Amino acid sequence: MSEATQTSGGVEERTFQTEVQQLLHLLIHSLYTHSDVFLRELISNASDALDKVRFRSLTDRDIADPNAPLEIDIQVNTSAKTLTIRDSGIGMTRDEVNQNIGTIAHSGSAEFIKKLSAAKDQDEKAKLQLIGQFGVGFYSVFMVAERVVLTTRSADPQAQAVLWESAGGGTYTLSAADRRERGTELKIYLRGDCEEYLDAHRLEQVIRRHSDYVGYPIKVAGKQVNSGSALWTRPRSQVTEEQYCEFYTHLSGDREKPLAYEHVAVDVPIQFYSVLYVPRQSPMELLFRPEPRIALDLYVKRVFIQDDCKELLPMYLRFVRGVVDCDDLPLNVSRENLQHNPVVVKIRANLVRRLLGLIENMAKNRPEDYLVFWRAYGIVLKEGIATDHEHHEQLSRLLRYPSSLGETPEALVSLQDYLDRMKEGQEQIYYLAGEQGAVAPSPLLDAFRQRGLEVLFLTDPVDEWVMTRLEKYEGKAFQAVDAEEVDLGKQTRIEGVEEDREQTIELISFLKKTLAERVADVRESQRLTDSPCALVTPKGGLSHNMERLMKMADREFAPARRVLEINPRHPVIRNLGAHLEKKRQGAQLEEWAHFLVDYVLLGEGTVEDPQRVVRNLQTIMGGASAHLAAEA
Repeated sequence: MSEATQTSGGVEERTFQTEVQQLLHLLIHSLYTHSDVFLRELISNASDALDKVRFRSLTDRDIADPNAPLEIDIQVNTSAKTLTIRDSGIGMTRDEVNQNIGTIAHSGSAEFIKKLSAAKDQDEKAKLQLIGQFGVGFYSVFMVAERVVLTTRSADPQAQAVLWESAGGGTYTLSAADRRERGTELKIYLRGDCEEYLDAHRLEQVIRRHSDYVGYPIKVAGKQVNSGSALWTRPRSQVTEEQYCEFYTHLSGDREKPLAYEHVAVDVPIQFYSVLYVPRQSPMELLFRPEPRIALDLYVKRVFIQDDCKELLPMYLRFVRGVVDCDDLPLNVSRENLQHNPVVVKIRANLVRRLLGLIENMAKNRPEDYLVFWRAYGIVLKEGIATDHEHHEQLSRLLRYPSSLGETPEALVSLQDYLDRMKEGQEQIYYLAGEQGAVAPSPLLDAFRQRGLEVLFLTDPVDEWVMTRLEKYEGKAFQAVDAEEVDLGKQTRIEGVEEDREQTIELISFLKKTLAERVADVRESQRLTDSPCALVTPKGGLSHNMERLMKMADREFAPARRVLEINPRHPVIRNLGAHLEKKRQGAQLEEWAHFLVDYVLLGEGTVEDPQRVVRNLQTIMGGASAHLAAEA
């Protein structure tokens, strides 16, 4: 928080929050090559202030200057080298000025400073993106200013005007001001190397390029220089891609171009306009906050109503940014009235359809962009499988997974890709769920690789849940390869390996008895080729991956015992069977029996009894050393 250091003659001097001081230093010394951004940020702030006072005036006539025109006025004084920006918006109280400008009101401010400092060797575009992402655009004024004087008066009729002043160093001052009009005036004393912004034609050029979408008149020296109409109400043919992108920056603060956008204009059965954007990326704290929100601004007849209208989109589309403006809603609509409003229901259905179509089009025609989208939002989109049964088919076409046939570990395939290369006669879509890095080397894939059967790798926590909700895709059922009931038929005989059925039966009987407390059953495997053993999920049980996730949520959760499958054709199992024939029993045999289970668990990243594993490894290493010595 900022701290008051002294008070003299009604002027209070305060110290900027540490993060603000660091930010100001970075802005002044690192971002001068993109200084036009300051004007865009300040006009955006003024536009937001006008939105707020316009909305408040709908229900509260007891505000200062209720009939004041809603506009942004910009004046230049070449002799004083000042640029002045005025708005008749909501204004601020003394406390609001200190809170909004003296500190960065963002829980991630320290993280922001760290990232911006780390970006000192990157291009300005990357730095500007960070500034917008963390909502500190006001401070960009110090890219061009040697001193800033802000005078503001709140729309509250009883509020006192406030004067804020700073040179961008470590301090600022607060004092009472003599201002009667509602709104804010920002007087910028320009640095000597930034006097280009004293040219009205230069200002007009910047505003037309970056702020033409603003729905309030922007006047420079008395001349309106912007279109003055909301971008979303204009015909699509009259809006350039650059203007769409500038409007996106205004909405989101993101300096990167969006991956895709959609301009919606509907006349019947209801009338509404919308511009929707799919960002290239969104901070994880926005996607997975405790109470997720839908970041669509709702307008009624061009009047701003609210900026968090969760009724307009399902939560699995919460990464979307944009505006919705409807002529068929009352101006006094409340949040409660929106919940079951038939007009909103129709708007929502239209928006969902348009957005899913937009994303499908990206997947089909711009696969590289779609992979960027999927890596950013795939885990969020999957929530729709559980919550939006109406759009199951569309959503399932958007799913992407790595697989056992992927050219690289990062390569992703769609469910349709999987179907297109299924083996003749294959009736199931095979998958294996687990942690990334643990699924690809799983011994459970031996038989599938041998037969050329593709297996999807499910590495997100929600993936297995998605498969159970979908059940089928194009008539093909999903089948986990770690389930006991998977039947791939008899394994092909390994040349030169003689199978001793009696030995296998005796070994299985011994293992069942020895491992009765650790496994539900022991069986001969028909799916292993290169591995000695594997643990599989008993019929009707939860998969190991699902149990792992439940254990993370509840430490008291007790996983069920799995089935141990052994490969009697593998040298380890054959040697263990031969040793059993000779010894029949003994502590060493029991230790090795337990090591079969531990061997599988080690591959899964789990160790139940580290000391037992160490003992067995020492015995194995000792035997190997003795064998080498005998050969020498």
